[in-house]
Amino acid sequence: MSTSQASDRVVTIGVAHFPPYSFAEEGNIAGVEVEIIRESLSAMGYWPEFVGFPYGRLPIAFTNKQVDASIVTMKSYDGLEVFYSDIVLPEYQTVAIQINNREGMISGISDLKGKSILAHQRANQFYGVEFSNIAEENAKNEKYHEIADQQRQVEMLFRNRVEVIVLAYEIFLYYKEISEFRDTDIEYNVSRIFGNKFGFHNVFWDETVRNDFEEGLKHIKENGTYEHILRKYLKDYHASKN
Repeated sequence: MSTSQASDRVVTIGVAHFPPYSFAEEGNIAGVEVEIIRESLSAMGYWPEFVGFPYGRLPIAFTNKQVDASIVTMKSYDGLEVFYSDIVLPEYQTVAIQINNREGMISGISDLKGKSILAHQRANQFYGVEFSNIAEENAKNEKYHEIADQQRQVEMLFRNRVEVIVLAYEIFLYYKEISEFRDTDIEYNVSRIFGNKFGFHNVFWDETVRNDFEEGLKHIKENGTYEHILRKYLKDYHASKN
């Protein structure tokens, strides 16, 4: 293969620090989404190269065509001719988590009214009108904030600095495991109030690359690689299968 042909098979993919889905590990970018896209594209003869961005800048980097693709996205690039993959990880589940000794446990989104909430960045755009309205109302009383540092979300919850955190359950498990609260006896309640599990897509500028990714994804599901990756990174998924 000539140098020019080889360069045509390189695909740059934008990622953010979003463990266990994507993160820097000993100088390399790793994570469940990273390995899935790496294995899927490699199976189709591509050379995936991952480029890290702050979470809030990742959509901008993709829109400005700094990369060929981006992982973990909603279908939010309105007005652009882009190509989305099917949902890659149906196991992604957003939850509300509260310490058990709090009054008024959460059984629905409406129960978040008046509570101090620390959510992940841009959460008020993802979970429907009811949640968005509550976030806006709570914010008037300094009871709703969003933060990019999700490790801090977990720490703030266990230190009783906030009543509720909203984030992906797998991300919560990841940060709890590496925090000072790893072996805590503090009991917490996980409320799955945001409907069915959320799935995120990968987005591509090139339709052919998108199609090839999906063909590669099908291949790694058939040969067991996909299952191996999920078990390697996702604690909740791993536990549910044992």
